[in-house]
Amino acid sequence: MNSITIDSLRPHALSALPVRAVLLSLAILLTGAAIARAEGPSYVARTPTPGALYSDGQNGRYLLGGEWLYRPDLSDVGIAEGWWRDAASTNGWSPVAVPNAYNAGDFTSASNAGYTGWYRKDFKLPNSAFARYVPRADRRWIIRFESVNYRATVWLNGRKIGGHAGAELPFELDLPDVRKGVNRLIVRVNNRRSAMDIPPGYGGGAWNYGGILREVYVRTAQRADISQTQYRTLLPCPSCAAKIEVTVQVRNVTGAPQAVGLHGVYGNARLTFGRATISPYATWTTEAVAHIPHPNLWSPGHPALYRSTLTLTDSAGRKIGGYVELSGIRTITVTPDGRLELNGRLLNLRGVDVREQNLAQGGALDATQERQIVSSVKALGGTVMRSDPLSPELEEAADRAGILIWSEIPVNRTVQRQYLGDPAWVAEAHSFLRQNILANENHPSVLLWSIGNELPTYATPAEASYIASSAALAKQLDPTRPVAMSITDWPGVPCQAAYAPLDVIGYNDYFGWFDFGDGGTADQQQLSPFLDSLRACYPHQALAITEFGFDANRAGPAEEYGTYQFQADAAEYHLQVFATKPWLSAAMYFLLQDTAFYPGYTGGNPEPDPPFNEKGLLDLDGNPKPAWAVVSSIFHATVQIANQAHGTRGQVRNGAGARRRKRGLRRSAAVPDRVPSPAVHPDLGVVP
Repeated sequence: MNSITIDSLRPHALSALPVRAVLLSLAILLTGAAIARAEGPSYVARTPTPGALYSDGQNGRYLLGGEWLYRPDLSDVGIAEGWWRDAASTNGWSPVAVPNAYNAGDFTSASNAGYTGWYRKDFKLPNSAFARYVPRADRRWIIRFESVNYRATVWLNGRKIGGHAGAELPFELDLPDVRKGVNRLIVRVNNRRSAMDIPPGYGGGAWNYGGILREVYVRTAQRADISQTQYRTLLPCPSCAAKIEVTVQVRNVTGAPQAVGLHGVYGNARLTFGRATISPYATWTTEAVAHIPHPNLWSPGHPALYRSTLTLTDSAGRKIGGYVELSGIRTITVTPDGRLELNGRLLNLRGVDVREQNLAQGGALDATQERQIVSSVKALGGTVMRSDPLSPELEEAADRAGILIWSEIPVNRTVQRQYLGDPAWVAEAHSFLRQNILANENHPSVLLWSIGNELPTYATPAEASYIASSAALAKQLDPTRPVAMSITDWPGVPCQAAYAPLDVIGYNDYFGWFDFGDGGTADQQQLSPFLDSLRACYPHQALAITEFGFDANRAGPAEEYGTYQFQADAAEYHLQVFATKPWLSAAMYFLLQDTAFYPGYTGGNPEPDPPFNEKGLLDLDGNPKPAWAVVSSIFHATVQIANQAHGTRGQVRNGAGARRRKRGLRRSAAVPDRVPSPAVHPDLGVVP
């Protein structure tokens, strides 16, 4: 489009211009925005919104939201055709909102296998983002992607600035050569994943939604940037004074030495880090300690949070950066007799497994939908949820609501068994574990670090090595939390020495649904003695049920697999068994809500609806199934946290869990002693 000067818009000149050009020019003058056009849609470059959707993080953040553009690239021609170039034309692009899953609603095999999509954001930077006393030469911008699935390549104004491989965790890039006018950000995303990737491809535990699945932010850096913080709570006893060790990394973002100082507060306690001169592009790591004489401890039911603020100053003592952290003081330990404790109180948690997906948005939930997950867990009566690394909004919502998180990296299923001995793959798994801990360790809601799910049973030497090295890494990075892994097991499997480095073992219980071990788990009446044998194998490690669940998508007899009545009865039966195990530290139902898994998935249901996993207590539209009321009643009645140290656990008040509830549906008088032969677990064979 030809430029139009202010002079050309004087009254005598307006009649000579096309009406559309006049309107566009007026829009530019009134909004300060620039419009990219050609044959494609009109597209306005706007200033990002100040602030972020979650509290924790650096000052000077701006949400790069609003309208983006998207372009599919099924044939992978975008690089060759120069879609990354700094071109104003919008031909071929379509407007979308970010977060965005570009294959949401497409449940074909091709969709799950993945393909390439391109995103574009035209934006202008705010004029007053930097302090006047900071020279232009010392001003920088940083971009943060909260999650992109899976491989991302990023260009700014036609220049490639970096890339990243992975999902579910954030990454950051410096933004060089930003300009006063329109800046054009291009992101190429490829979500094709192999079995070696983390999370793996087909059969990796959830539908493979590609795209920019969480928010994107830009933020200022003035001379230096507070790039990483670590808040470590040391609490010798529940009534003792707390010691908060705070470690901070400050990165010099310029090519010249920078003299900086750092100080802050934790609640009302001062944090003094000192001063340093940081070499060009180097990082200063510094520590401070806060003492809290009478800490207000965080726990479910009492999610007390402390506000900590950090202030970065220049050589003249002027503020050049800041950081806010909402922190909680609590301690999580495993007793010598293998029971989880929070603040010295024994745990008997109840909760659910969650997936950050829905039918409409795929894997790109908005902040309201993220918070709704926590609200649903609370309404159910849960105190814990298990998931791959969650979004910052969801983790922060869990902090505020008092919901604990079993945080598990997606090293899962037997699709990856062949890589356990591959040094390159192990390094990738360790990198994912490290990133998860560094990104989420400051959340008091994080209960523990889980290093995998359903690795081979029996454990191989390669698996034993992976467990030992991963547990050691997690302990090195965060010695204040237990290390766990979720396993499969069945009667007849001997005790596994490979599990010795674990503090907590999560058992995925599908007695009476899937058939493990040639009939070993076919009869749910064998669940109780099996759990006792598991306890005998691992008497000094805390044990938890990390999965138990049953598909349900229709009404029908309680004896029939896949009916709402079967699901309700089976869930009740399993919870009754768990209540008889006073040493059990947690039990989590799988899943909170039905979700897409992978093409052809049946989940053991004789009348399945592929690719959906329909074990949820909520259906695909978020409506409760009859089992919701059963599980909720038992969860609310269960004493999940002892009232005092070493109090009674595992009890159900007023016998509510044993009573039959009226649900307006025909039910059998009792759960059958023997149910029809279960399907083979999908990780051990082909589901019929």
